[in-house]
Amino acid sequence: MSSSYLDVVLGLSYTFLAVSLLCAATREAIASLFQTRAKVLLDGVLTMLHEPAGKSSLRGILPSLQRLLRLDGGFRLDQPEAASLAAEVMRHPLIRGMAQRGRMPSYIPSAIFARAFVSTLTTRYGKGQTAAALLAKIGNEGLTRTLLAIMGEGPDDVAALENAVRIWYDTVMERISGWYKRRSQFVLFLVGLFYAAAMNIDALQLSSRLWADAELRDGMVAQAQLAHTAGLPVDAAPTALAHTRAARAQAQQLQKLPIGWPSPRFDGVDGVWTFTVALTFALIGWVATAFAASLGSPFWFDGVGWLLALRGTGAKPPAETTAAPTITIALPTLRK
Repeated sequence: MSSSYLDVVLGLSYTFLAVSLLCAATREAIASLFQTRAKVLLDGVLTMLHEPAGKSSLRGILPSLQRLLRLDGGFRLDQPEAASLAAEVMRHPLIRGMAQRGRMPSYIPSAIFARAFVSTLTTRYGKGQTAAALLAKIGNEGLTRTLLAIMGEGPDDVAALENAVRIWYDTVMERISGWYKRRSQFVLFLVGLFYAAAMNIDALQLSSRLWADAELRDGMVAQAQLAHTAGLPVDAAPTALAHTRAARAQAQQLQKLPIGWPSPRFDGVDGVWTFTVALTFALIGWVATAFAASLGSPFWFDGVGWLLALRGTGAKPPAETTAAPTITIALPTLRK
């Protein structure tokens, strides 16, 4: 049975779904333009090879612009001061061949990285040496102790070293992936806050309008049903242009919702105090929308589906039953 409370929550959930889709497309477009995943991957490589000093060269406006323009110096791998083990490994043909000029791969299989690492060491110091001898010549005590600890008391050859590098790479990248997800959620919040303020997506005001306007409420519920039936959009071509087009499409979809400027919240405001109160409630509504967007579109898509199932789409059809056959028993006639 339909409920006004449930319809208001469903309308808000559909709005948050649309906003989160817009924010996700915008975030992916930014990440593709500035090669954020590749930068995070290189941060992880610097971490696992115990070269934290190289991380500072990846930060700043100039490196970001170089990565945006696809220049070779965006990752600081070709400069004399960046002639570290991490830079040399990432310049290996096995890794450079996985990306176009001016770009770095955003994902490297552990087997490929381990092979490039060992190949770099044997090129530097020669073949036919033990793993301990190769690691000792690097001059990096932290990396040497880490890899020797992973190798344990087993064989001290190049194959054992390659296996240890693979294990260490997978371990570090798992932690880096968790950090990237947390950072992406924060970026989603910032992007959501921007869109909430720019398009006046005020969660508090929208909930009030949905509660007061039954026709608007029913329309939002119908749109939520259509959106859930269509399913979440899938990125066929994960490029910056594709994500930009997806963001534009979601922005056009959002314009159909009861949002935007001018805001009725500021109607009749004629003083500093009343304006401050209106702005405070607007900020609360924008922050609520941004926080909802940071939860991600899968969360709200599942929420809309759960609310639709809870709300129901009408009376259930009567169950088909098979009538029991009628049995007539003829009683014998008694004669006197």
